Amino acid sequence: MSHESRRRRSVSGRVLLLLAMMLPVLIPGTAIARTIYGSATGHGYAELFAGQPGRVFTAPAYSERGHSVRNIHVSKEEYGREKIEDPRARFQPYIDGQDVDVWLAYDGVTVGERSFRFDDARTFGEETSATHHPMYADLHVAPRHGDRPALFCIESHPGDEDAGVSEIPLFLLVDPLSARARLYRLPGLFTSCAAVTATPDGQLSFPAVHRVRDENGQPIGARLIDHRIDGERFVETGRLRTVRFVDPPDPFRFVVDSD
Repeated sequence: MSHESRRRRSVSGRVLLLLAMMLPVLIPGTAIARTIYGSATGHGYAELFAGQPGRVFTAPAYSERGHSVRNIHVSKEEYGREKIEDPRARFQPYIDGQDVDVWLAYDGVTVGERSFRFDDARTFGEETSATHHPMYADLHVAPRHGDRPALFCIESHPGDEDAGVSEIPLFLLVDPLSARARLYRLPGLFTSCAAVTATPDGQLSFPAVHRVRDENGQPIGARLIDHRIDGERFVETGRLRTVRFVDPPDPFRFVVDSD
C-alpha cells in the first residue's frame, strides 16, 4: 500500500470516528433524539466548542507537549530527569505584521522584552494562578481582527498519567504587543482555548462550567454560563447552556439539554 493510500485511509477513519461520536440517539425516558458529544475516550467539550459561532482559536499555532517547562529550577532528584540548560519553550509566531519571540516557562510567559507572570494574572472566581502552572502547553495565536485585539491563549496539557483530568490551567493574553496587554486566567473546568469567542465588535467571552449534582451528590451534568471580559471584570452575558451526562459520573460524554 502506498504512502498516499495509507494517508487517505487514516483521514477517512478519523472522519468516520468523528461522525460516529456525534450521531443523534434516542435518550431513554424521552421521545427526543439528541446528539451525544464525546466518545469512550474522547472529550465532548472540544466537539461542542468547535461548533460555536465567533470562535477565536481553531488550532494551536505551536505545540510543546514534548518539552516540560516545569523543569525550571527543578532538580533531577525531584523529577527523575536531567536538568536542562534553558528550561523555557520558545515560540516565534507571526502576528500583527512581525515575527514575535515568545518564551513559555513554568512561572510565566515572555513576549519580546516584556514578561507576564502567571501568579499576577487576573483570575476568574476561585481560580488560583499560583497553582497548576503549565507543564506541557499549546500556544494558540489570533492576530488582530477588526476591533478585536491580538490574542495569545496558553492551554496546559497534563502528563500521560493525568490524561483524564477535568481541569487545566488556561491563560489568555489580550493585546500582547501593546502597553495595555493583560493576562487573564480563565476557568479551566472542561474548557480549552477553543471555548473563547468574540463578537463582531471585538467583545471577548468564555464559559464558566459548574457541575450539577443529584440528591446524593453524584455529578449528573453541568451548567455553562458565558461571561465577557470587561477590563478587570468578568460579566455574565446571559447565555446559559446545560448538559446532561450520558453515563454519570463520567463527565466527558453528554447531551445538550438547553442552549
